[in-house]
Amino acid sequence: MVYTRVDNSVAVQQLAIGLHDSGRDRPWVVVSSPFGTAVPEIGIEQLSSQIGDVTRVFLIETGELTRQLGDLLPPQFQVYGSAGRSYPVGDAFATLSRSRLRFTHGDPQHATDQLVTDALAHAHQAGLFALAPASVITVDGTVKGFMLGGSRALVELDGGGMATVWQELTYPPVPLDWTLKPGQRIRGALDAPTHRLNVENKPPTTTAIANRYPHGSITLALVQKVSAQRAVLALHPHLQFTITRADISANPLDKVDALLSEGDVVAARVIHLPSGALHLCLSDVDDDETVLPSLCAVRNGPPWLQENRPLLPLVEEDEPTAQVVDLVESLPVVEPTVAGFTPADSVCAGRIAAGGSASGDAGPADGAEAFALANLLEARAPLPRPSPGPGRMHAVRRPATTATVIPFRVTPTPAPAPHSALQSTQLSLAEAKARITRLETQLVEAGATDSDLAKLREQARSAQLQLRDALVELATLRHTVAELRDDQRAQRRMLRESRRTAPTPVAASEYETRRAQWEDPAGWVRHEILLAWVDRVPESDREEWPLPHSYVLGERFPDSLAGLDDGQLAKAFKASVDVLTGRVKTLTGRHLHALRQGAGPADPHLLRWDGARCMRVSIEQNTPAARRMHFWQLPDGGIELGRIVTHDDMEA
Repeated sequence: MVYTRVDNSVAVQQLAIGLHDSGRDRPWVVVSSPFGTAVPEIGIEQLSSQIGDVTRVFLIETGELTRQLGDLLPPQFQVYGSAGRSYPVGDAFATLSRSRLRFTHGDPQHATDQLVTDALAHAHQAGLFALAPASVITVDGTVKGFMLGGSRALVELDGGGMATVWQELTYPPVPLDWTLKPGQRIRGALDAPTHRLNVENKPPTTTAIANRYPHGSITLALVQKVSAQRAVLALHPHLQFTITRADISANPLDKVDALLSEGDVVAARVIHLPSGALHLCLSDVDDDETVLPSLCAVRNGPPWLQENRPLLPLVEEDEPTAQVVDLVESLPVVEPTVAGFTPADSVCAGRIAAGGSASGDAGPADGAEAFALANLLEARAPLPRPSPGPGRMHAVRRPATTATVIPFRVTPTPAPAPHSALQSTQLSLAEAKARITRLETQLVEAGATDSDLAKLREQARSAQLQLRDALVELATLRHTVAELRDDQRAQRRMLRESRRTAPTPVAASEYETRRAQWEDPAGWVRHEILLAWVDRVPESDREEWPLPHSYVLGERFPDSLAGLDDGQLAKAFKASVDVLTGRVKTLTGRHLHALRQGAGPADPHLLRWDGARCMRVSIEQNTPAARRMHFWQLPDGGIELGRIVTHDDMEA
């Protein structure tokens, strides 16, 4: 594989045109070399060999060429300072988070790996791996384990040799250990030159889902998108369902994004619509109902979803904060201003020392700001200077009449944005380390005294302390944001669960309020069962699961409801609806069975004098004195609700 070197203005213009082309068929990866050299720090050869089959790789030298490219691209999408960036197909500049600038920060291999990951994810999204080249063969193997932080799975092939499964080529952003496990037998498409193994399966059909999950059964779903009125849930990484507020809460004042968070794993009821389509509902799922395992995203793999295991967003940091702080504190930076420069030049240098840019923006606009300080200090050297692009402010060298050195002023700057401080630090360190000795010599030649140098060093130290404090504050804020995000997720979960037992919150007990409006307890019970049927059975299913116009209410049934709290009453009436409509036969979590005359499994069923058989269903599970309901199956097929009992009560 080869890469393209961008070494003149015409090539820069062609590169920019290609990056803007929404019809581009593959990602383009642009790597920049450090200032002053055409040799990149990022492994350009590694990029070419590992991703050259699905991307185009370009190399550009930091300096005038990167400035020209930056002028032709939207703000913050440029490449400079030995960093690299992968540009996806389509609108490459739609979202900055899709196309991150990867700096080396002293670890070129890490930046190379990041670019490989970005480019493969972009190629996968573009569907390039769906077009199997001639080098792809079908193989079988065994998963041996995970590496590189779980982003790669090592597979031992049956025919000998090893291959790797890449997270970016399966179901990103789903982690590999959600879909694969050590010892798992897998089959996939192997790209022989790169040893990449693609094990992604086609999503299951609606018929397969319907067979796996009977009508009314409960399974797990991943919340992929959330808005005020809708949410997208996935039973499989490539199988999504859109639900509305009514599917989550009966309260019209609720907002979906107040009840769900992206990445939540929730229990959802699978509804079979009369049209044959499937639908998901969360509003009537009880905590103690049986949850069927989720689907396997890869054949023979584990269920891809687990309760209480959300898919948290990946927070990337270009450099560990503590490491940057150590580098800043250890560098003996000297930042003087030579006489003849304007005060604006001095402030510009001070801003760079504090981790900002020459223009005062949150981050460097192009490569010139990164080494403006060094150019200021080399005022005596007759070095050619490129002219700044339109709309950019650079430190401009002016003729000096004397060699007197004066200290510059450091203008306090606000705390940098997450990426600007780190990027500016990386560029400043790289240049300052290489030139510090020569700059001090120039200062001495310019007539600076030890006292002047001491003042300059103290001012530079002050700027370093400002940067250190900003980075520490940034780390603290990131930690706080993570904690707040976790708290918010927990609060939404509790609010969502509370809506299941109290769909329409009121100040007093809603059941007690309605009970007081009925003189006859039996009339109140029938009214509550009707309301529960309306809440529990979607309108599209009411024809299939109608509430009987007539059913028998046992004499002891209303009294057995006394002492139950609102949550238990809600569960009791839901169970009554399931029994009366016949849905109970399809709900494995109800544990429908006949009550026997004794405790043995061979004891005969408990029959009444009129031939009615006593049946028992679960209302609660995994709670002390869990409630059960007894009802009578009448000889003519009708139902008589018996009473609500505790787990140990076996009396009819």
